Amino acid sequence: MSLALNQVTVSVHNLPEAVAFYKGLGLHLIVQAPQYARFVCPNGLSTFSVHLHDDGTFPPSGTTVYFECVQLDQQVASLKSRGYVFEQDPTDQPWEWHEAYLHDPSGNRICLYHASENRVNPGWRLPESKAKYFLTEARFTNWLNSIQTALSDNDAITFQKLFAADVRLLESPFAAPVFGSGKVKHHWDKAMGLYANVSYNLIGVQGNVGYAQLEGTWGTSESVVYSAMLALRFNPAGLCTEVIVWGGPTISRGVMLKNVSGVFSRN
Repeated sequence: MSLALNQVTVSVHNLPEAVAFYKGLGLHLIVQAPQYARFVCPNGLSTFSVHLHDDGTFPPSGTTVYFECVQLDQQVASLKSRGYVFEQDPTDQPWEWHEAYLHDPSGNRICLYHASENRVNPGWRLPESKAKYFLTEARFTNWLNSIQTALSDNDAITFQKLFAADVRLLESPFAAPVFGSGKVKHHWDKAMGLYANVSYNLIGVQGNVGYAQLEGTWGTSESVVYSAMLALRFNPAGLCTEVIVWGGPTISRGVMLKNVSGVFSRN
């Protein structure tokens, strides 16, 4: 069974008042009807909605809705300057989250917080859960940034610290696998010598596998790029144990867009 929490609905007394409140928080309104409105979070991954209660009144809810803000202190200061009233200013909590609390006009309790990796990987996480649910987008992004820096600086020590000693790299179904962090570094050095402006961009995480896109300019030409998909498997220690690469030279986005715009301009 695959489950993902990405939508929450709360009851409100007054719909226009609620819409104004949540738009002011920074949510984007995407659906509105006489008794219902739905918002999408700025990152586009989750939705939140409000529904007009049938009786107009209802007892306060004991549920708290959490919205994460990377720059929490600045966000709270901005909201307070626009009239939002907080019952608690940003505070470091014992559970490793930075939190601020307020209520919407209907009394629903809202927490604006920043936790980053501590949301799913706090210091007090259950040991038995770490082996199965340890890889997060934040952790994988940090790993991608680290390998990009290590390659740019030709830092073999840092590079090898990112991989298990027996890491396996498979560049295509037709190529012989490369085993060991040292040989992977040597192979990557030879490959990167062909590319300039190499970047690694997060696609997503599923279980203990992270997916990313690698791009770089091919040779001295700016019209051809090397674009590849990477699947990287990790162990609970955060070391990469397997790399699978699919990709090859292709026309750059800029050249492709220029060609496409030329087609549209002629029709």
